Amino acid sequence: MKIAVLIARILLGLIFVVFGLHFFFHFSFMPAPTAMPEKAQAFSGGLYGSGYFFQYMKVIEIASGLAILFNRYTALFLLILFPVTVNIFLFHAILVPAGVPVAAVIIILHLFLAFAYRKYYASLFTAVPTI
Repeated sequence: MKIAVLIARILLGLIFVVFGLHFFFHFSFMPAPTAMPEKAQAFSGGLYGSGYFFQYMKVIEIASGLAILFNRYTALFLLILFPVTVNIFLFHAILVPAGVPVAAVIIILHLFLAFAYRKYYASLFTAVPTI
């Protein structure tokens, strides 16, 4: 189990670091984006049009990916990245179905790691916390 968690952690961390850095530096080894359907373009255009959202999200992805890679506050950064992962999956499942296989790998890795680190989330599910 430890080796599977290590491999999943490294893969997920690398995915977020590489794709986050690609937003800022446009690596030449990454394929050019293909044409997206109209609804996907409208969605992406709205997020780009805000002027801050994508930059903010990519900085979060890079910082979280690095923390996951180096196994520092991993449970916290998995929690921070979960909404991003869900949105990546839903974007591809609903708007750009060609990307579903990659999005599925990301969400499976994320859920596997969340399960592996489940003991760190136990206190979050306390119905009535006491001080």
